[in-house]
Amino acid sequence: MKDLEVSISTQPLPPVFERQGRRCYLDPVRKKLIYITPEETVRQQVLSFLMKRLKVPVKMIREEEPLVHYGIESRGRADLLIDKYDPEKNELHPLCVIECKARHIMLDENVHRQMIGYCDALGCDYGMVTNGEETFCYHFNQETNEYDSIENLPDYFNLIKGEYVKIPDEAPLPRLRHDEIEKNWDAYLGADMGEGTPKALLVPLTNLWECLLYSEHLFPPKQYSLFRVISDMGVRMLSYGNAGGGLFQGAYRSFMIEYKGNAEIVSMGLSPYSRHDSPKKAKTAICVAIDNEKETHHALQLVADDNIQIVGNRIDFYHHGRIAVGNKGSGKVEGLRAFIAGTAPAMIDGKRFYLGSLVDDHLWNLDEPDVMKVIENFISYGLIRDEFRAYVKGRI
Repeated sequence: MKDLEVSISTQPLPPVFERQGRRCYLDPVRKKLIYITPEETVRQQVLSFLMKRLKVPVKMIREEEPLVHYGIESRGRADLLIDKYDPEKNELHPLCVIECKARHIMLDENVHRQMIGYCDALGCDYGMVTNGEETFCYHFNQETNEYDSIENLPDYFNLIKGEYVKIPDEAPLPRLRHDEIEKNWDAYLGADMGEGTPKALLVPLTNLWECLLYSEHLFPPKQYSLFRVISDMGVRMLSYGNAGGGLFQGAYRSFMIEYKGNAEIVSMGLSPYSRHDSPKKAKTAICVAIDNEKETHHALQLVADDNIQIVGNRIDFYHHGRIAVGNKGSGKVEGLRAFIAGTAPAMIDGKRFYLGSLVDDHLWNLDEPDVMKVIENFISYGLIRDEFRAYVKGRI
């Protein structure tokens, strides 16, 4: 996937009016007043882009179109559809699905999956997702049965002709050498690591982060103490909440595992973490996220600044054990310790929980024993914490 330089955010908005104390756009397609929301603002700018830049006829644009109108058994609604006329059948056929999100919403894997699902259901050749700041465009490749990233949506005349310019696959940037990390960790600052984290920690955290980001080495599929790894799913762009509220968005390394007879997807990533308004005070969290059929969330946010110890070039990973349990507030660390004592007693280290150690004298890789043990402990600890939350909530 490659972000495309499509000037959605610079497109003009329609006239604004007030109705029942709320500001509204006069929608140029639906010819009605629509309450202004962050997502609606992006949709209106996309409409302007389609009509003024791509010359799409107004009668060929549909907004918030229910899929059931096309004979599809679904409650889904496409934000925007571009139709084309089929003279042989004397009917309109969906040509492009466009999903619009508010500017603060990351265009993660779920957003792309939603768009592709609508494209598949409707038989569309083109798809696009945008939040006004970032835009990604696609064309369905019948030979590979996949969606190719394309530079942009062509104008309507070329859109109905099926034209597009595919983006060539880009080679990934090479991983930093170990002796390069100290001078290059700032590339991840702000987006993946907190600006308030001490430099002494940022160096091993960069080593850990690139260990997760690069796929030359895979986390070995096998039986571990508490779970079995089915497959290493690689890096994915995801969004997660946590038990105490909040939203974390970005790259994660995902693993499909089997735990107590159930298949689960567990993901690890790094993220800035702050309880302050100033990004300069942000710390860095190592996050463990768990997906299930009901929700996706962070099971663990280990704040590196508060929980990692450095002794020479040895990096010791600990956690204080504090845990949020949704609207019930904080769970008791003593209760969590009792849970862990029954399943992973080696993690208990006095009042803390020990998750392993690594020596920072080389590039860490997911398939080396010490790293495997640390990743195993992070995943196990996240799974146990989730079980403890369920226990506190009275679900088990």
